Amino acid sequence: MDLFSDALLDLARPHLGWAAEQLGAFHSVVPAGAVGYDADARTARMGDLELRADLLGTYAEDATFQWGWAKSGLAGMPAISGPLELRRIGERHGVPELTTEMVDLRGVADSRLAAQRLGLIAMALLGARGAIDFCHGGRSLTFLVTDDPALPASRPDPATVGEALRTGAQMLPGTNAAEVVSGYAAHHGLTMRDVPEGLELDLPGDHRVLVHLDGERLGEVVVTGPDGPVAAAPLPPAPAADGAVAAFFPPSLLTELARGAAEGLDRGAVAFGDHLEKLGWPDRTPSSWEAGVVHFGDVFSAEAYEIGVYHHDTRTWHWGDGDGVARLRAIAREHGADHLAADQVVLPDAPGFEGYIVVLLVRAATQLGRARGLASVPTEDDGKRYWAVTDSRVPEPASSLPLICEVILSMADCLQQLTPQRDRYATMRAMVLGYFDAYGITPLYVGEPELLIGTRGPREVRVEFSHDGTINRAYSGLQGTLG
Repeated sequence: MDLFSDALLDLARPHLGWAAEQLGAFHSVVPAGAVGYDADARTARMGDLELRADLLGTYAEDATFQWGWAKSGLAGMPAISGPLELRRIGERHGVPELTTEMVDLRGVADSRLAAQRLGLIAMALLGARGAIDFCHGGRSLTFLVTDDPALPASRPDPATVGEALRTGAQMLPGTNAAEVVSGYAAHHGLTMRDVPEGLELDLPGDHRVLVHLDGERLGEVVVTGPDGPVAAAPLPPAPAADGAVAAFFPPSLLTELARGAAEGLDRGAVAFGDHLEKLGWPDRTPSSWEAGVVHFGDVFSAEAYEIGVYHHDTRTWHWGDGDGVARLRAIAREHGADHLAADQVVLPDAPGFEGYIVVLLVRAATQLGRARGLASVPTEDDGKRYWAVTDSRVPEPASSLPLICEVILSMADCLQQLTPQRDRYATMRAMVLGYFDAYGITPLYVGEPELLIGTRGPREVRVEFSHDGTINRAYSGLQGTLG
């Protein structure tokens, strides 16, 4: 399918150049780190910076984008003023993406990037001063737009004007570069004229911008001033919106643990859960336990060892014993993570997210110890106690390719929270390749970095990556039938 409708593209094109420039100005003052949002207060917080912001919408793992005005829980709140104005703009101009509650991006090659492009277009159409997207769980995104007057409004900069125009011209397919340039000039009130090479703009300070056009494509952008040619400079990049848990694992250790994480999920949950269900115990929660054994009613008593206990009230993890635990703690020491190898591990203060750390530790210990299953029971402080089931009567897992795809996506939801943006692709790739290796799937690297393919017999698995290293999709089928 096409990325967006012609109606939206026509409306957006004149705004793309200055919007790219404005986003750079916004990025220059926004600190890196976790983003928080309070819809009741209509405020976003990034580090010590607090801004007035609207909840533009959300992007879900199923590749759909829902506008803030379509969320029933936000009806009547000032936090959706921006998206409501966008809907009115869409109604006036006949733009389906702005008037449809849920925008379906499933047919787009990179749906996550498409959602981010939609967020930037929204910022531009509203004339706002910034746009923010951040993960609110799994691989989903929340989009905010801000018109806070404390933020700088962009001004034409001789050093970055070329990058702003180039970014705007390349942002959407079928974009006529002349429309981007003329829209930029109109927004800033600049004089523009046709010249044989393309278009020329006058900037303040006696600077001139010569934009070479090749048909509808943008060519070289040359800026000259009173002292001669002006050296080009990049726009400020977006600061990483990594949360507190994303710095908890050293990158090398995270990559190492990621290799076995999906297999650990399969061993601990999927295969073991199937075994218990066949025995007539569909819930993996033990009815009782004692040293070395967990009991599932009268159905099954399994050999097991304690992996550890998570105490919610103190945000601490306490290691148990066993082969998988010993190996994981040794690996942590090898990678300089003594804080993870200690008997008691203090987790970061990140409500709702520290559980992802526990999930990875438990799955990694399950895989490293070649356990046949994972069992857990809640503790009195809303934490959990975990056991690795080692009983040889539990069969080794042998996943089908469709199930492998489900496990990859489930583990990606966890790793997304723990991985700094700069390391995301390497971590996700390691997880997929480790899982492929565990189940005899031969990797093919011809589509990287956008696509990782694995084959087993006549069938194949395809894992699609977004531009930022996030896993977008995982699916399987007969070779030659997946496009």
